[in-house]
Amino acid sequence: MLRRLRRALRRRAFERKLAALPALLEGARMAEAEAAAADALGIGEEVFGDEAAELTTPLYVLAAARLAAGRMEDALAACTRALRIAEALAGAPTEPRLPKLYELAAAIHERAGRLEETTRLYRRLLAGYERMRSLDEAAIADVAGRLGLLLGKQKQAAEAELLLSRALTLTERVFGARSRPAAEALYNLGTVLAAAGRRDDAARSLRRAIGILTEGDTRTDVGLLALAQHNLATLVEADGRADEAEELYRRALAAHAGAPNGDPPEIRPTLVRLGNLLEAKGRVDDALRLYDRALSLAERDLGPDHAVTLGIRAFREAAQKRPPPPR
Repeated sequence: MLRRLRRALRRRAFERKLAALPALLEGARMAEAEAAAADALGIGEEVFGDEAAELTTPLYVLAAARLAAGRMEDALAACTRALRIAEALAGAPTEPRLPKLYELAAAIHERAGRLEETTRLYRRLLAGYERMRSLDEAAIADVAGRLGLLLGKQKQAAEAELLLSRALTLTERVFGARSRPAAEALYNLGTVLAAAGRRDDAARSLRRAIGILTEGDTRTDVGLLALAQHNLATLVEADGRADEAEELYRRALAAHAGAPNGDPPEIRPTLVRLGNLLEAKGRVDDALRLYDRALSLAERDLGPDHAVTLGIRAFREAAQKRPPPPR
């Protein structure tokens, strides 16, 4: 009787710990989340056993908290154990959704720079979604898009394009052709096409994304809009259309105007590219002002001796030594 009562009390303690975990994760209180998940895991092992389905949730939270803290191997150990339990119980009513665990494992491997393992996990995740009786087209689009970007990074351009085109088609069907998710899918496709040297196709995709993002209130899409404008600017600049490129770089900078904490770090590449462009046009003073802004950001975010900081400083010094343009 006492043993049964103790087990019931421990089970309630486990459930209380479990109920607190979502709020801790959502609030990014990672140290508290890890501690609570570790407590829940210990109680769960005592009550249910070492391979019980109930352990996957605290293991997931442990892995997520450790990933946020940059402890990759500890995160991977917790996630791998959760996956082993969930895969062994596949088909059981208590099985958690494996996709969340695959996504977390992929994020851990990607953060650690293990792209081949990340790709393998996304392929497995995509195949799992495709085998579901009721297809979740939004989830398939998301995973196909992520996998396409990963393959693009690995120079597997043909398959990357197929996956990203599929992601775009599904996204347009689920959310609408003029939706923000469609704009993001177009941006991703354009980025991979540009990296593969398909400049005209990439430019068309990016222009479509920009058109969608500038239709409504762009304040919620500042980052994506600025990235699309910057990437399109690099393409038109490579085609020799310097004036159009300058206008696009300036629009990308203007998208971030009035940021509450001053210049955000994302604008640093745009400042440098626009500075290079203006310097090539002979507008050295304008270029120097842009280099100064970029250098200040690099020193703040990366430190004075980082390779990026040194590169911007070298641009600035070279511009200062340029002879004035002939009058």
